[in-house]
Amino acid sequence: MLISRELRNEYKNKIDLTSLKSFETAIDNVTNFHQKQLPQNYEINKNGLKTGLLWKPIQSVGLYVPGGKAVYPSSLIMNVVPAKVAGVKRIVVVTPNINEQINPYILALLDVLEVDEAYQVGGAQAIAALAYGTKSIRPVNKIFGPGNAYVVSAKKQVFGKVGIDLIAGPSEIVVVADNNNNPDWVASDLIAQAEHDERSQSILITDSQNFSSKVLSSIEKLMRKLPK
Repeated sequence: MLISRELRNEYKNKIDLTSLKSFETAIDNVTNFHQKQLPQNYEINKNGLKTGLLWKPIQSVGLYVPGGKAVYPSSLIMNVVPAKVAGVKRIVVVTPNINEQINPYILALLDVLEVDEAYQVGGAQAIAALAYGTKSIRPVNKIFGPGNAYVVSAKKQVFGKVGIDLIAGPSEIVVVADNNNNPDWVASDLIAQAEHDERSQSILITDSQNFSSKVLSSIEKLMRKLPK
């Protein structure tokens, strides 16, 4: 189902404006970064022969934004902004809902990023819709964005019919640290990857039992504060 303007307006009383300002800062930073990546066209004329290189954007992209077990508004920023910088004309966002509700920050960012075509659909079926099309969703040229094992498997199966970004496995991280490091920072890094999936691996390598105990204590404190 297309995410209507009325549905997007519902977010306005459900978000922290300070967080929204942070997202806007992130959008500016990501935009500046990707603008530096834009390749340059060139042309060489020699002895009556003209050669050169001409870069053109993909006509349409489908962007998958997780919204089931974990919600990542940052995924919307990191996928939409490069597409806009590149000059992609048609940007399609798909995101699942939980109990018929879409995360208000995703709704807010759809407005901020001026994404007109966004649908409430997730999982493997969303990837199929982007690749083959449905009565309400036209197919796209290439699919980007993270997802669970079913989403990744679906992207693998439609590759060839459409382009995809990559086949990503479960998130994992290894942190090597000692007593000179901040245990709260290490704990945050480990949790940031662990929240992606039950199969994620977060590993700490340290030569100090005291430091590892501090990290475990920090993880426990963070887990009490976090909803997931």
